[in-house]
Amino acid sequence: MARMIPLRAVHSKSPGELDVFVRLRDDPLTSDWIVLHSLDIATHLKKISGEADFVVIIPNLGVLFLEVKACRKLRRESGVWYLGSQSGDVRGPFKQAAEAMHSLRDKLAKDKPYLSRILFWSGVIFTHVPFREKSVEWHQWQVVDSTAMRSGSIGRILRNILERAREHVLVVNNNSGWLLPGSREPYSEQCEEIADFFRPDFEFFQDYKSVAAGIEAELRHFTEEQIGCLDAMEANPRVVFKGPAGTGKTVLALESANRSCNAGRSVLLLCYNKFLGSKLISECKNRGYTFQVKTLHSHMLETAKLKHVAQHADSDFWVNELPRLAVEQMLCDENEAFVFDELIIDEAQDILRGEYLDFLDLSVSGGLSAGKWKMFGDFEKQAIYESANLSLKEFYDRLASDPAQYSLRINCRNTPSIASLAEMLGGLAPGYKRVLRPYDGIEPQFSYYKTDSEQIETIEQALSDLFAIGITGRDIVILSPRNDDHSAAAKIKSESWRDRIRPYGQVEGGGYIRYCSISAFKGLESSAVIVTDLDHLNVQALEDLIYVGVTRSLHRLILVMNESIKSKLLPAANK
Repeated sequence: MARMIPLRAVHSKSPGELDVFVRLRDDPLTSDWIVLHSLDIATHLKKISGEADFVVIIPNLGVLFLEVKACRKLRRESGVWYLGSQSGDVRGPFKQAAEAMHSLRDKLAKDKPYLSRILFWSGVIFTHVPFREKSVEWHQWQVVDSTAMRSGSIGRILRNILERAREHVLVVNNNSGWLLPGSREPYSEQCEEIADFFRPDFEFFQDYKSVAAGIEAELRHFTEEQIGCLDAMEANPRVVFKGPAGTGKTVLALESANRSCNAGRSVLLLCYNKFLGSKLISECKNRGYTFQVKTLHSHMLETAKLKHVAQHADSDFWVNELPRLAVEQMLCDENEAFVFDELIIDEAQDILRGEYLDFLDLSVSGGLSAGKWKMFGDFEKQAIYESANLSLKEFYDRLASDPAQYSLRINCRNTPSIASLAEMLGGLAPGYKRVLRPYDGIEPQFSYYKTDSEQIETIEQALSDLFAIGITGRDIVILSPRNDDHSAAAKIKSESWRDRIRPYGQVEGGGYIRYCSISAFKGLESSAVIVTDLDHLNVQALEDLIYVGVTRSLHRLILVMNESIKSKLLPAANK
């Protein structure tokens, strides 16, 4: 598979370019090639600036510049090319490709004359139309049309172009001496040098305070765009808002609760996760909201009048006994203080259990079948707590009639790179309709380990790298499929880091790096996320957890993964 720079075709909207990108990346015959996609040309021969769709660097053959046209019809009339619905262009695709090639070849030869003997050539790919027109303006072997694209390996097709170009140059310019017969240039080292010349790696860091401020402004702006869906569903007393991670469900839940409160209704905003509950309470305090916010279990404890719970209460207490005690207390006392005009439930997929729903049915005026409520949840991928055992359909079957539904498919939290990875890991179908945040040039990072000690070293290096670019401890969270005591973060003992890392929720402030389980961090987010302990656990369960972990990241994402599951868990990401 070719080495693609960048790794993903994030900028291209052309289906033809995307198809060529994937075929170049995945063709076994391109394994030692370097491919630059969408290369900007600042010093173009004929224009202020230009662009090459693909620059393909093939060892021992040369460098091929490709212009890709995905039009479904084309014609040339009176010397003017018309491709699809585009306006006419006198240059045409062959001249476009040639000019891009000469512009960069001239620049390379001027700065590195010892590379001037390497063959540079150009070609055009028509991905959707056959093209058999002959002309003195191009060689027929420079053309790759839709028929050729279907005929087989793109690696073989492009090698043929450069092989024919080499034969042509040696015949026409046999006295020039710049291309030597039998030459094996470019060698592997020269390929690297050419790629680095055209698209060098470099690193300058924006002050992270301004990065964080920009992220916050983006999130505020894009989540406000989502609020319109509340207006659309205002007339419905019972609504289920369904959407994958990153679609603004928590923001919508807060706004919905505040609107209902302002309308004079008594409102309870509920969630399952205690850390999310703490965040919601803090948000409401900061904004001056007056409605009540609780976790489901704290609400049941309060209703059941249980002030003290055994320190090691087992799961049966939380999922069976506590709901039963709370229901009995509600039926016994008919306590109106625990009955609300409207319920708003965030991360609602986690409360779909018969015992919980029986309790909630008594907590809202009119019950779940006739009362007012709104539920916000990812009912496809984020029901990772074992206590939830009902599907959405089974929940609907308990009601007198189905509630209204609203599908949220616009991601307003993650960058396109992270959203794309989440789609792949989560198997989202359909995927996100749109990703509102712009591409920031930062790709998710994959690091691999074989032993526990290697994993600790990898995490410490990741922390060093994040601190080096100005990210502070308060902006970093380390997530694991495991509970705190068994996670890799809890085993970090080096003098450099051990005093700077704390379990999430144990301390507030102080600039500490925090760690916790992926499950405990549901509904929350952090600027930088390191996901660890990705090893031999059940792959399907691990994929669901990683999907949740990945979508917590706002800016930087690092996945620390055991070599043993690399190919099974992320086959597409490693191509």
